[in-house]
Amino acid sequence: MSDWEHIPSWVRDYSLRLAGAVLILLLGWLANRLLIGTLRNVLARSRLDLSLASFLVNSVRTAILLVVLIAVLQQFGFETTSLLTLLGTAGLAVALSLQGSLANFASGLMLLAFRTVRIGDFIEVGDVRGRVSEMLPFHIVIETIDNQRITVPNTLLTSGPVRNNTYLPARRVQWTLPVGANNELSSIKAALVGRLQADGRILKDPPPQIYVQDWGTDKRTLAITAWSATADYLAVQQEFLEELGKSVEAAHRMSPGHNSIQ
Repeated sequence: MSDWEHIPSWVRDYSLRLAGAVLILLLGWLANRLLIGTLRNVLARSRLDLSLASFLVNSVRTAILLVVLIAVLQQFGFETTSLLTLLGTAGLAVALSLQGSLANFASGLMLLAFRTVRIGDFIEVGDVRGRVSEMLPFHIVIETIDNQRITVPNTLLTSGPVRNNTYLPARRVQWTLPVGANNELSSIKAALVGRLQADGRILKDPPPQIYVQDWGTDKRTLAITAWSATADYLAVQQEFLEELGKSVEAAHRMSPGHNSIQ
């Protein structure tokens, strides 16, 4: 009779269970190392946002640990069905009480996945307008032009329209200027185009355009449009109205008859 048969049955049973648990832990460790490493490398080579990639990697790691833990408990004879039922019931109760927060969290993942907005973008959501400074699990932080800090729930960005002013590389700028009814429009248009083209922030393509927006008996209203890089848009919009107005006045002074602008 071998020495193994002299060992009490309960010792043999628990030795086998212990060996099985060690084997499960070893397999779980290998799965964690191989799967997590491979997943991290794949996500690193993809264009997925770093925050979302980190979330996915940590979620897979947590799932592996939970599976290993349940398998080890079953190996030692613990009844895990009741435990899973209890966890599921508790999870459902928490989910129902936090469904608003969970919706914001899910919306945050959608924002990261589809890159609807990114840090540094200048956006408009409802009546909030400013630059995105932080993207958090449940909300984003917007800093307005007048230096206010506003938090916006993520669900507002996935359930309604969002105007992203800095997503595209170029933007169209537009101004309106009144001129006298007796002014020579062709000379004024030429002066305005020349002033716009003289500034390096105005793009050559598409070229600036000028057209009459309103034709009155005492004045004409000119609409002037030009394109600039998105980074220069605000400065161009704010600075050029005065410059264009001066160009209109200069062209008017040089015109025959020298009639005042109405």
